[in-house]
Amino acid sequence: RTLVIPPFLAELLERHLESHDNELVVPALSGGPLLTTDFHTYDWSPVRGGAEARAGRYAREAMKPVEV
Repeated sequence: RTLVIPPFLAELLERHLESHDNELVVPALSGGPLLTTDFHTYDWSPVRGGAEARAGRYAREAMKPVEV
């Protein structure tokens, strides 16, 4: 697919990709691709809603923030 993005975002993505050894922009904690259902359910929806970090039985390691 082709995605048109503004130059500032392209620069941020380039810097982000240079910061780790994976060709994926947002790899899973295991290093592979994110599964759509898992990412949406466990990561994107809570973050989008401003939820606090999960705790308890299925808590995961915190994701590192993107530094600009």
